[in-house]
Amino acid sequence: MSNDALPLVLIDFDGVINQFPDEKVRRRQNSTAWMKPDDPRIQVYDPANWFIPDSSDTVWAGHYHGNIRIHWAAQLVDRLKALNAEIIWLSTWQPYIPALDIALDVDWPTLHWYNPITREGRYTGKRSSVISHLKTARPIIWIDDEETTYDAGLAIQSSNPTAPVLGVGPDSRIGISRPQMVMIEQFVANPPQEPSVQFEVAGERHSEHWGF
Repeated sequence: MSNDALPLVLIDFDGVINQFPDEKVRRRQNSTAWMKPDDPRIQVYDPANWFIPDSSDTVWAGHYHGNIRIHWAAQLVDRLKALNAEIIWLSTWQPYIPALDIALDVDWPTLHWYNPITREGRYTGKRSSVISHLKTARPIIWIDDEETTYDAGLAIQSSNPTAPVLGVGPDSRIGISRPQMVMIEQFVANPPQEPSVQFEVAGERHSEHWGF
């Protein structure tokens, strides 16, 4: 099957694959046993919810950012690689994607959605890129920890998609959760027949599911 016939996954990096866990959790070997019983972080860092990071690397991100330490779970990347889908980076790491591809051992292309010199398109380019791909009539999954907002869902719905769209907003502390990964896998394997727009968004204070 050609890529044009596959579901399309547009994926961010920071807060999606690259995790930003609580430092205390990491110092305590990813355990929550030290937390008080009512600590809301227990559910977040539950191994049934969290792909615990087991891989790290230092990646050069240009003279402005320098060397950046990144952390991810190899199992999560393996499950993304196993998807019968076309995966394309939609990330502010755009100028440095080759370094990410090497670190993660993937060969995903990147969308050039903003000008890294002038910063033009930096604040609107992601949503516009997703909307521009609606005309392909392919099922789309958009994974981003910050920009998969309710307003973004409304904008996609108002653009009259002709295929289903799933927006996934991970909690940046843990990136894509295990339940979210299952949802992504199920969507790819059996996309909805109707051009629905569904968003599943998690955050530090709450999680929400929207249907438009």
